[in-house]
Amino acid sequence: MNTIEDFLDAYIESNRLDKQEFTSSSRRRELVDARMVYCSVARKCGDFTLKQIGQSINRDHATALHAIRNYEVLSQMDKDLVNKYNKTVVLYNMLFYTPDAKSNALMDTLFRSNSKLRKLITIRDSRIEIQNEEIKGLKNKIKLIVKELTNE
Repeated sequence: MNTIEDFLDAYIESNRLDKQEFTSSSRRRELVDARMVYCSVARKCGDFTLKQIGQSINRDHATALHAIRNYEVLSQMDKDLVNKYNKTVVLYNMLFYTPDAKSNALMDTLFRSNSKLRKLITIRDSRIEIQNEEIKGLKNKIKLIVKELTNE
C-alpha cells in the first residue's frame, strides 16, 4: 500500500536530507524550500489530505496549505524551485506508478522490478546500519580493553 510515509522517505533519501532535521522546526531556507516542494507534490500528485501532509512533517494542515500556496507564488519567479518540483513529480510517479490498460507491458515489468529492488535495497541498508552499529560497539570495547591493559 502506498502511503505518504513512503513518499516522505523516498523524497528525503533522494534529496539527501536528514529526516529528523526535515521534520524539525528549523527555518533554514533549504529546508523550508524542500518542505514547500514536498507539500506541493504530495497534494497535487498524491491527493493526500492537508492533514496527512502536515502530520508527515510534524506540522498542522494550515502549515501544509501555507507551503503549497507559497510554492505557487514563488514558482513564478524561482526556476530552481520549479526544477526541484519537477524532479519530485518524477520521483512520485516512479514510486507510485500504476499501470493502466494502455500501458506498455515492458514498462509495467520494469516498474514492478524497480519497486522490488527498492525494497531489497532498503532491507540491505538497514542491515548495513545494524552492522555498522555493532562495529562501533566493538571498536569502543577494544579501546576500553587497550586502555585497561596500558594502565596496568
